[in-house]
Amino acid sequence: MTLPIIAALAAAFLAVMQVILMVSVGNRRRMSEISFGDGGDADMLRIMRRHGNFVENAPMFLIVLSLLEILGGSQSIVLGLAAVFIVTRISHAIALSSATSPTAFRAVGALGTLIGLLGGAGALAWQVSSMV
Repeated sequence: MTLPIIAALAAAFLAVMQVILMVSVGNRRRMSEISFGDGGDADMLRIMRRHGNFVENAPMFLIVLSLLEILGGSQSIVLGLAAVFIVTRISHAIALSSATSPTAFRAVGALGTLIGLLGGAGALAWQVSSMV
């Protein structure tokens, strides 16, 4: 069994990103005096979705990446998946940081998330099938 060093480093980076997104929601709540929900504030909704989308996708990716690495998946694939996921989650966060940001950042973020999750799942399934 291999220790998930790459996945651990990816988790550390994504945890910091999670905190940054979480703090931005808290700051917006404090500034706008909205204690629950979005209060009809479009900026608050956008910031909440930026954080929520991250929270919806990062944990499953890290589970898949960690299992792939633990089960001896190719380090190049593990590293590549981690890099793609991290870069594209940054792209997605940039896209949702401004109401006027180009949709290309959002598309790159969504596509990269899809590639990370499906690519990781496929690589994990392949790794497991080669072990049985």
